Amino acid sequence: MKKTPVQPSFSAIIPAAGISGRMGSDKALLPDGHGMTFAGNLVKSFLDHGCNPVVMVVNEQFDTSCFDEKNLVMVVNRNLERGRSWSIQLGLKVVPEGKVCFIQNIDNLFVAPSLLDLLLASVSSGNYSVPVCKGRGGHPMLLGGGVVDFFRKLKDIPDFRQELKRFTRVEVPFPDERILWNINTPADYHEFIRWTRYGEKL
Repeated sequence: MKKTPVQPSFSAIIPAAGISGRMGSDKALLPDGHGMTFAGNLVKSFLDHGCNPVVMVVNEQFDTSCFDEKNLVMVVNRNLERGRSWSIQLGLKVVPEGKVCFIQNIDNLFVAPSLLDLLLASVSSGNYSVPVCKGRGGHPMLLGGGVVDFFRKLKDIPDFRQELKRFTRVEVPFPDERILWNINTPADYHEFIRWTRYGEKL
């Protein structure tokens, strides 16, 4: 009898519902400097590492037809005024019970396989892991299965960071400062493109 493949025990959420007014366009669709968009880059990185599902939370104007990858779930946030915490909650609602889950902001494109493996090795059901460089927490964070299930059952998460304080934070040292990237302004974006294309930082 043919054995049924064991499903990966980890997933990922990419909150990408913001309008990105300062950038002049949807941040998720910005070119990454290597022929992909921010969203496409992150989706591919997590799918290639075996995340199942990868959940991307987008706004109503986002063209979801651009993405048809297997194991990718698109969730629409129709209440943008409720902020990032609401996008995370919408994403967690579709993460299967018991799975650990990465959370990666759309404005941070550094998803090295070695980093994901370190985080997976460090997390347990009742805690969450954060990569740290130069004393600062970066991305992605990884929620243990018990933490995911806690958030999945809540009716509302007014402040995700505040609720996360219920759980133990595990800091995972990682020497690459790219985990600290936050591309929030046109200047940040131009610096990012220069870094990715030429290995230079302003």
